[in-house]
Amino acid sequence: MRQYPHELSGGMRQRVMIAAAMAGGPELLIADEPTTALDVTVQAEILDLMAELQRETGAAMALITHDMGVIARLADRVCVMKDGAYVEEGPVGEIFAQPRTDYTRALLAAVPRLDRADRGGRPTTAPVAADAPVVVEGRDVKVHFPIREGLFGRPRALRAVDGVSFQVHQGETLGVVGESGSGKSTLARAVLNLLPATGGAVTLLGRNLDPADRSAWQAARTDLQIVFQDPLASLDPRMTIGDSIAEPLRVFRPGMDRAAREAEARAMMARVELDPALINRYPHELSGGQNQRVGIARAMILKPKLVICDEAVSALDVSIRAQIIDLLIQLQKEMGLAMIFISHDLAVVREISHRVLVLYLGRVVELADRDRLYAEAQHPYTRALLSAAPIPDPAIERTRQRIKLAGEPPSPMDPRAALRFLPSRLPVDPNAPILAPALKEVAPGHLVAEFDPA
Repeated sequence: MRQYPHELSGGMRQRVMIAAAMAGGPELLIADEPTTALDVTVQAEILDLMAELQRETGAAMALITHDMGVIARLADRVCVMKDGAYVEEGPVGEIFAQPRTDYTRALLAAVPRLDRADRGGRPTTAPVAADAPVVVEGRDVKVHFPIREGLFGRPRALRAVDGVSFQVHQGETLGVVGESGSGKSTLARAVLNLLPATGGAVTLLGRNLDPADRSAWQAARTDLQIVFQDPLASLDPRMTIGDSIAEPLRVFRPGMDRAAREAEARAMMARVELDPALINRYPHELSGGQNQRVGIARAMILKPKLVICDEAVSALDVSIRAQIIDLLIQLQKEMGLAMIFISHDLAVVREISHRVLVLYLGRVVELADRDRLYAEAQHPYTRALLSAAPIPDPAIERTRQRIKLAGEPPSPMDPRAALRFLPSRLPVDPNAPILAPALKEVAPGHLVAEFDPA
């Protein structure tokens, strides 16, 4: 195998690191956040691999993680740390069932649960009004990238987004899930016209927005905002926190003077539970959670109609993540905004979303109300995602049966990949046109792409 690390996926690189660590036959393997930022299915495969290697070699393992589901799946004994010291330790079953310290109890209470929607007294999403207007609508949105194979090869289309349609109403959060490469972030950028769409249309508050009409998009920018995954990377290190938050005001409200902008920035900082005394600090002086609050404040300061959160909590630890989710829910209630929440963490999506859209290789395979999708998922891909996501309860996690998809994932360059779950429709002629699976309504508001029964 003569490939370089940058040519491999995150899961493959992690396998390489595990192979290197185990090559010398160690007696102890220290795994420091081994699955952070990995897709839920890749995470499950890495955890299965580590458990298998431990059984085969008899090596001890020290697992360092903030993911309580990973601990529930792998650990025998748990040590809980706070401020550089142990506050509690014991068998994994006792720690999860009967934690003895307030810190451990608070830590477990902050963990989102895939198996239930109860938030333990924390803020919950408000119901969406039946007559709530549609804020943004995508109709058959496509984003294709031309990829040339070799120096003289013919360009082929990589179908990053291949005909996605959706609606988001005022006060509603649409969760978007899927593995890396499913088209989640590309769809978000197409909605905001940060990437030009190859086809389809995006409508904002009933207005068609032509991707080529720069003036129309400039006017719409006040109603469309995004919160990025990496809070530190999304902020200019040369700008103070106050200047970053007030930047949209400087661009879209040029008549405001600096004092007025600063007053607005301080008010928004207080609203996102960030101390206004930090207004003259720089991003490197703040924690990850504080910087993400800065990003949220910057996105909210124009009071937009739609905010897209692109993996906005994936880089945060469990307690900070819970605080940010609570904050987003509260801001949505106060401002009545619509949200598109993109994440590979299905438990987080369950907490914050009203409806969930499941993407696979740029196409919708399932769309349903949150509770219905988690209780009665229909599509094999959705069911595989849900079964791979760990549940922070050893008694449940170690008895669950994981659904594994047969075969290797197809290439997004291959148009026949659209029929992975419907092979009965594959034409014999490899050059024949591919008719992608149609979405069928199996219940009111519950759409599922056609698939062959297993």
